[in-house]
Amino acid sequence: MNAIEQQIIDGVATNGWFAVNYVPAPDDPEEWFTYTVGLTKTAGWPEMICLGLDEKRSVGILRDAIAECWERSVEPKGGLELVNVIKGRSVRLKRLDGVTAPYFAMASWYSDHTGTTARAERLQLMWPDADGRFPDDPHCDPHVRQRQTPRGAN
Repeated sequence: MNAIEQQIIDGVATNGWFAVNYVPAPDDPEEWFTYTVGLTKTAGWPEMICLGLDEKRSVGILRDAIAECWERSVEPKGGLELVNVIKGRSVRLKRLDGVTAPYFAMASWYSDHTGTTARAERLQLMWPDADGRFPDDPHCDPHVRQRQTPRGAN
């Protein structure tokens, strides 16, 4: 096991989940994302991902979304709106199917390593544009929509 894998194992053991940040290499498209590892094992929930924001903001948003779900005793699922994540705005969870590596790569590793049955369902935490519109709204700011669309997705 390498140092990163040990850090993930320790983080899940301490906090119930761990955040993995993906920062694009210079030759990659500009795609930033952060996803959870360990929610399936510790809570029985799907893993979540936040696309298009820097590491600090995306980790904070995921942390607050998880905290709100725990506080409300609700399992995260597609269509769920959370109101205590971004001040003055809600966020929405969307089912995210058919994405491959690098999305959730370490979550898959962790499930295999711990013998946890991975959930097929994965969730994307969507944040609104300046007018409160989500990427699935045709009137959403196209830049906001593009930043939250995984590579290879329609």
